[in-house]
Amino acid sequence: MNRDDPVVEWLLDGDPAVRWQVMRDLLDEPPDAWEAERRRMVETGSASELLARQGPDGEWPKGRWTASTWTLLLLVALGLPEDHASVRAPVERIFARLMPPGEEVDAAFLVRRLDLCHLGFWLGLGAYFLGPDPRLPALGETVISAQFEDGGWNCQFRNYPDRRHSSFNTTFNVLEGLRIAADRGVVTKSTFRAAEERALEFMLAHRLYRSDKTGDVIAERFTHLTYPWHWHYKVLRGLDYFRLTPELGDPRLDDAIQLLRDRRKPNGRWPLQKRIPGTLLVEMEKPGGESRWNTLRALRVLRARCVRAA
Repeated sequence: MNRDDPVVEWLLDGDPAVRWQVMRDLLDEPPDAWEAERRRMVETGSASELLARQGPDGEWPKGRWTASTWTLLLLVALGLPEDHASVRAPVERIFARLMPPGEEVDAAFLVRRLDLCHLGFWLGLGAYFLGPDPRLPALGETVISAQFEDGGWNCQFRNYPDRRHSSFNTTFNVLEGLRIAADRGVVTKSTFRAAEERALEFMLAHRLYRSDKTGDVIAERFTHLTYPWHWHYKVLRGLDYFRLTPELGDPRLDDAIQLLRDRRKPNGRWPLQKRIPGTLLVEMEKPGGESRWNTLRALRVLRARCVRAA
């Protein structure tokens, strides 16, 4: 793709958080170019607006999709630079509650008493913003130890210990945190890759949204084009993760890829179809309209798929 493509032009006319990822993922521009654009996020656009809503105590307003954990996860997805000073304090506060400094990490306690999705979130946030914190490797081991035999994870295990079938939601909440942790040396690449392979095989067995027994669509909501996703699994979220892995070329993704192609509008853009109920601090895009975020993610998935197939 190039800058003269009308869809690319439209994407580049959007938020700097979109622009820098277009430059990196669709245009293959050099790191110094897209990093400069990435740094502009703190000055203007959605990330800047989210940072402006941070309170004097370093936290964001309590609420569904407004509280600190959700806001921090969105900032990571937008690509906020890891060294941004104002976000370290709330992440430190999360970890002080979760694992007080100087105390041994009780892995069994964490898995029994805390939501596994949030353990995955906090692992990723800690690895992204805190650097080589000594508490992180133990948290990474704890999360990996909770992987089910079928390859994924399920946060319902805490309240339903006999449950042994993985959840699409939990699996990606954990995988995304683990990938950040592996990229930053919190868990070894080999340990992460072994866990990732098992998890992706679980998803491939379901073709990302279908029953592995009947082939029926498990839940129509999995196919909705939403952004942001918060903790909810969506097919596009899954595909955007797969594009980073060798499994992107697996023919069992053909169905999900075609689903994505079929949602494209005649002008080459993708819509924002649904909004997950809850309150947003920043109105990034309007449901029913065209979505730069969904278009960016869809195009980079399709581009990576073509490269993998070549």
